[in-house]
Amino acid sequence: MEPTIKAEGETNKRHSRQVSYNRAPLARRATRGPLDIDDPLSPLPVPPPKDTSKPVLSPVQPSPSITSPLSPNASLISLEEPIKDFTYLLQPEIYHPLSQIDVSLSFRTSPNAPAPDTTLPSLLSHGHFRAAASLAASLLTTPPLPTKPEDIFSLLYVRLACLTLINATALATQEARALDDLSSPFYRHPVTNAHLVPWELRVLAVRLQGLGTGDGKKVISGYYELGKDARAEAKKVKGTERDSWKGRLRDLGVRVASGLVEMGDLSGAGRHLKSLAEADMGAGEDPTMRGRLGLLYLKIGDLETARRYIKSSSDDDDQDASTHSAVLNPLLCMAEGDYDGATTQLTALRNAGGTPDPTVLQNLAVCLIYSGKLIEARPILESLVTAGQSFDTLLVNLSTVYELCTEKARGLKMDLAGKVAAKEGSGVGWEKTNAIFKL
Repeated sequence: MEPTIKAEGETNKRHSRQVSYNRAPLARRATRGPLDIDDPLSPLPVPPPKDTSKPVLSPVQPSPSITSPLSPNASLISLEEPIKDFTYLLQPEIYHPLSQIDVSLSFRTSPNAPAPDTTLPSLLSHGHFRAAASLAASLLTTPPLPTKPEDIFSLLYVRLACLTLINATALATQEARALDDLSSPFYRHPVTNAHLVPWELRVLAVRLQGLGTGDGKKVISGYYELGKDARAEAKKVKGTERDSWKGRLRDLGVRVASGLVEMGDLSGAGRHLKSLAEADMGAGEDPTMRGRLGLLYLKIGDLETARRYIKSSSDDDDQDASTHSAVLNPLLCMAEGDYDGATTQLTALRNAGGTPDPTVLQNLAVCLIYSGKLIEARPILESLVTAGQSFDTLLVNLSTVYELCTEKARGLKMDLAGKVAAKEGSGVGWEKTNAIFKL
């Protein structure tokens, strides 16, 4: 088919467009799309021209909703207003109910049990950690809900720490998953880049999240990530604040060694603590690190290395280091099978004057138990309970002595639970489970 070619002057009336020169242009209607947000850095809208023929009787006030990006109020608002939304941590399904089945009946019926309206600080100061964990979860999930990030993280730290203290670490590992990755930029301030989560919660969460995966290496790698952040923060500050960050670094170093011990890598923990001790000795700080090394090598079974570190700690001028060494020397004798020598040293420490250290008295009782002198060990442990001591190892050892001394041990152990429950709580943990009394 041949194409049709129109003449030069020919026009198509169906497609012709009549141009109007007298019609006013239509004003564009204001529209708002999904990308039109109130950005404080966006340019201000240009106001329409005003009619100058009308007199202005009062100065025009700027709109309160418009803030100039160069105004000092803009930066203040961006720093003071809530930056992140942490309300996802307020979901009730995150937190598990706590059962009291494993709690001894003497504590459940004790008049010293906390009242339902007891405040959270009072519960913590009196050692009611189970009740404190329940109250923290209730405050996180019951209206009025906390809105400030510092309040949310404070309650969450109390919850996880109390679960750890009552040996409910399995529940704590599950609840710590809600925090997800604390090293992500989501938990940092968008302007200052400061971390929004308190340091104590970050350290606890690293351990719980690592234990939840069953991989001890993840715990250690998390500690090293925190150490990198601590070094970066220490370089930014001076004076006492810098010393605080250095103390956190040393604490992380000890926690790494603890993680290696939990993994069963005792030799690796020894090498790590040795490097920490050498660094501290070079800086003239924390001489008790050598005593910790001695105790670790005692656990490993390397008695020669343990003796060297314990002796170097006892030769130090620091009073705390010398006292720590005096407590470790009897343990070295017990590791070598010299129970008589250990008994002599511990008896000397008990009679040194002043109030005897509960650790010294318990070690003396344990040494007497290994020597077969149960009749002498029993009153020492009972005197500690009468004096108000109720730490777990003391109660376990005394319950063991009751089992070895008589066939009516169950009655004695229930009486022991009643004595402990009759005492007012302190900061060491008032509530005890049946397992501690071997019931």
